[in-house]
Amino acid sequence: MSNNKLNFGSLVSVIEQTHQHFQQQAVNALNVSLTVRNWLVGYYIVTFEQKGEDRAAYGSKLLSNLAESSKNIKGFDERSFRNFRMFYKLYPYLQTYIAKNLSAMPIGGSLTTESKSLDFLVLAEKIISQLSYTHIEQLLPIQDPLKRAFYEVECIKGICSVRELKRQINSLYFERCGMNNVKDMQLVDFSEMSMLSNNDF
Repeated sequence: MSNNKLNFGSLVSVIEQTHQHFQQQAVNALNVSLTVRNWLVGYYIVTFEQKGEDRAAYGSKLLSNLAESSKNIKGFDERSFRNFRMFYKLYPYLQTYIAKNLSAMPIGGSLTTESKSLDFLVLAEKIISQLSYTHIEQLLPIQDPLKRAFYEVECIKGICSVRELKRQINSLYFERCGMNNVKDMQLVDFSEMSMLSNNDF
């Protein structure tokens, strides 16, 4: 606040601005927490599928059994668990950022996983801090890492709503832009996106 005298109108204004500022911070913090939680649940599921001592007893029924056993947690159903698992598998590289920056270590151990080698990735920090999990769910069916990265950048650059992201994907926006390889992606303004590329373009 400035050194000007505070009248009633400015008092109301500064209270509203303070509320809006911290309300948005709370929303952002909640979004980050949900994203990290869902990634970690996916991590737990994949770890159990690979190393669980009684994994054979559950087999293909694992997710449905999890859903049945997690009825007390709102929003945890078989579809959610399937998406969490896919989220982890498509974004294994989030592990380093999560472990180092968010104090989100798994219960009973540390994050250990094999990172997939992808040619083009948006920084983990950008994925976690600037995309809501609802956005991420729209990206999970996209198997092509380059195509997925394109839509990630579109969301981050334009603060794209979930509805707009759905519209872009359904209208084949990526294909219509002709972004079919990493060199084509150079045409996109990534100056503020801090991209990672194994190809160094």
